[in-house]
Amino acid sequence: MNQTIRAASVAALLAVSASSVSAQTYNWRMATIDSETGVYFTKIAKPYAELVDKLTGGRMKIEPLPAGTVGNIFKLHEAVEDELVDMANWPPSFLGTADPTNAMITGFPTGLGTDAFHAWLYQGGGEKLLTEHRAATMKMHSFILGSGPSEWFAHSHVPIRTTADLKGLKYRTLGNWAAVVKDKFGAAPTTTPGSEVYGMLEKKGIDLAEYSMPAENFARGYHEIAKYVIYPGIHAPAWAFEGLIKQEKWDALPEDIKLAMHVAAQLVTYQSFMAIINDDLDAVVKIEKSGNEMIRLSPEFIADSRNAAREWAMGAAAEAKAKGNEWPEKVASSIFAFQDRWIAGSKYLVVDHHD
Repeated sequence: MNQTIRAASVAALLAVSASSVSAQTYNWRMATIDSETGVYFTKIAKPYAELVDKLTGGRMKIEPLPAGTVGNIFKLHEAVEDELVDMANWPPSFLGTADPTNAMITGFPTGLGTDAFHAWLYQGGGEKLLTEHRAATMKMHSFILGSGPSEWFAHSHVPIRTTADLKGLKYRTLGNWAAVVKDKFGAAPTTTPGSEVYGMLEKKGIDLAEYSMPAENFARGYHEIAKYVIYPGIHAPAWAFEGLIKQEKWDALPEDIKLAMHVAAQLVTYQSFMAIINDDLDAVVKIEKSGNEMIRLSPEFIADSRNAAREWAMGAAAEAKAKGNEWPEKVASSIFAFQDRWIAGSKYLVVDHHD
């Protein structure tokens, strides 16, 4: 169904629903991790606020706040808990790895790719696991809100063709992938802030860096200072953000407002994914014409990395389970089972891709 028609149909249904409930209006503030001109703000947060406004006939207005408005972007859950804001839009990985669930659930190294990711989220139980986890462990309501495709694996001063090539290299990366490349492949990961990646790469303070998707990286000019562009981005094959709301605040909303917020989230998740890919397509062609050497990771590299990432995940899950936290095991098992099922059964699909 055409998205405009779908949105209009939902709006009509909500209008009928709204006629039977209070006409109370809500004015919420939503914390984000990006600037007003950044891709996550312009393609996720702002469109979401606009669509919720339309679907509720103006009864729910959400003001997206640029990064820094309510402090540290890695502490937005605290801003929601303290009711400094009504909700947050961010990646679960920003909660860190103390609970490995957050490092897996909306993006995992060598995990579900751009073809399988949404199928797992919406049909394979991914979003349901996220919602259940947040309710059980944080007393928050959560749903998927925004997504995007693979990143470049790295902009690099040295060619990377085997996992052995990573040994000893200063690699700007984050989260669970940093743990994998350090523990399994002997790399020296560094958590260089995004604002410092260009300078560090230019001065060769780091050997290679992963940052974001092709269009975002192109805009930052990493291809101008590092000869090699390495792909595919198996460390971040696909990703999603969540909308995070205090459970009691969510429970107090009328059902039609809840429905509108969920429907808007699904539409924006799909739209952001496609919008980012659309920008990336042009950026990839520009990169290929810029004189950089393109290196595609070998099947052996990808297989070795997948084995290492899964070993890390199950190890982290086992440690968490021993401490009474069974969520990482549930999430990892769900992701890996769906990925194996997808690989086994998706061969009939036509894919417009070539190397």
